[in-house]
Amino acid sequence: MTPPSFPAARGVLTVVRLLPRISRPRTALLTGTTLAVALLPLAVTIATGLLIGRIPAAADAGPGSPEARDAYLLLAAGAIALLLQRLVDNVHRALALSLGRDLELLLQDRLVAAVARPAGITHLEDDDVLALLRIARQLGMDFIRPERAVQGLSRIAPQFLTAFGSSIVLGFFNVWIGLAWFVAWPAIFLAMQGEYGRMGKTTYLQSTEMRETEYLRDLAITAAPAKELRVWGMMPWLLERYDRKWGERLDQSRRTEHVRLRTAVAVVGALLALTAVTTVALVDAGLAGLVGFGALAVYAVALQGMFYFSAFDDDAAFVSFGTLPIPKVMDLDERLEVGERQASAELAPAAPERAIRFEGVGFAYPGGHAPVIEGLDLEIEAGSSLAVVGHNGAGKTSLVKLLAGLYAPTAGRITVDGTDLADVAPVQWRTHLSALFQDFTRYQLTVRDNITLGAPHLAADTDRIWKACEPMGIRDLVESLPDGLDTVLSGEFKGGTDLSGGQWQRIALARALFAVQAGAKVLILDEPAAALDVRAEAELYEQFLDITAGLTTIVISHRFSTVRRADRIVVLDGGRVTEDGSHTELMALGGTYATAFTLQADRLARTALPGEDH
Repeated sequence: MTPPSFPAARGVLTVVRLLPRISRPRTALLTGTTLAVALLPLAVTIATGLLIGRIPAAADAGPGSPEARDAYLLLAAGAIALLLQRLVDNVHRALALSLGRDLELLLQDRLVAAVARPAGITHLEDDDVLALLRIARQLGMDFIRPERAVQGLSRIAPQFLTAFGSSIVLGFFNVWIGLAWFVAWPAIFLAMQGEYGRMGKTTYLQSTEMRETEYLRDLAITAAPAKELRVWGMMPWLLERYDRKWGERLDQSRRTEHVRLRTAVAVVGALLALTAVTTVALVDAGLAGLVGFGALAVYAVALQGMFYFSAFDDDAAFVSFGTLPIPKVMDLDERLEVGERQASAELAPAAPERAIRFEGVGFAYPGGHAPVIEGLDLEIEAGSSLAVVGHNGAGKTSLVKLLAGLYAPTAGRITVDGTDLADVAPVQWRTHLSALFQDFTRYQLTVRDNITLGAPHLAADTDRIWKACEPMGIRDLVESLPDGLDTVLSGEFKGGTDLSGGQWQRIALARALFAVQAGAKVLILDEPAAALDVRAEAELYEQFLDITAGLTTIVISHRFSTVRRADRIVVLDGGRVTEDGSHTELMALGGTYATAFTLQADRLARTALPGEDH
């Protein structure tokens, strides 16, 4: 297990393990150039030291002598080694840059794949997962860059090997001095990595606290809340709170963003002491004649080579900072891989052909105490329209989320033509399903993309797109846009445009209809018109029920007066069905539906314009 005092160690090991997955040939070549970049300076060091030792003899013997020839050979060897060092170092740096960029891409892919893997959305509401996700999202930001970590490692590894070789050379002079240097640099490097890791962990990994600060920042700089913030005069309050929260984070960072004094004193003191001992020993040995002039030169250059390795520069910091989020990505990948169920059944292409059934279904949100649905029994006949009504908090949207497989029931089961959806791959079931939610997404993409996301594999079928637009009455609107179907629906992009709320709603409805045209057999409308007035919502539902006649349609609404055209209506209260029947039957029953319908219908009548047909 990785020692907790060296937080970068796990990240470094993960990098080493991942690089061969990117490219074995390039990783092997990087390993080879690492060795070459490490050994060639050592060769230059030895050749230089030996050359210095041979110069007096060569000078005495004169040109053409064997001593002079040996000196020239050493000079040539040193020059060739130096030239090769420069050439190989360029290849080495290019390989590190290439692999580093590919590593960032790999990790981004792993991150996106991990978050997209679960069939449901429970993990996106889990605080632990969200904390990991925020950290993992920092890939490629500032110093949190795996690419820089790879480049840092690519420079530190040869330096370490060079220092290792230099310590061996010094070991020939004095085994204890060589051993001391052999141990000192790894220990110092690990100590400094521990410091950098502590600093980075405090600065960059304060996930929960930074999520709040970043939320306040985004409120201030994004368009959606801008109107309210200004109309209500909230901006001074927001900026003050953001400054205070950010100041708290900075104060905490400042207390930890420097190397601790005891570590600095220990590291610098150890290096000074070891350098002094080595230097004095070499001088004493030279003066006493225990070491020849040439050997003394080699040892002196080897001592200088020890300082090619540094634990204090940017490369060392990049290794620590750049590897910080990597284990978090792997943890997130592993966490979201656990517990995915395996499909053991398939649905017929035309399913549902008989019915969808909720059988004793219960459900409570993760971390919630009380169930929102309890003992729910409900049959939805295939090919019919069902309206589910109830006051806010009755469990209507939870029912839809269960049917869509976004959550799994905590009790009971949901079946389609007798097949338990728990045994069916969610991806397969969702090809039978089209849904539009109250909080539908306004994608800052083209009109074509916004509509065909209901069935992306048919994005090129323009005729089918128009067939989805025409019932929604938006073909003329789309054709009037600057680039028609290829117009980006966002004013934030050049040539793009935004739409009104009602126009966006019809685009979203066209998306749901496009999925139906692509083969979906079940359509869910979960209060997509809640922002409209009662009359407009009722008209929209009636229009859509006409368009989708014969399809299994489920309409959700808290407005009892808008769904009278549905074949069947159920009232949901406390997560259970309390009333069930047609509009006429429920009005005759005189229960919750009749009372709410009458009140809402009367309110609609009172607010209608004079002379308007009620």
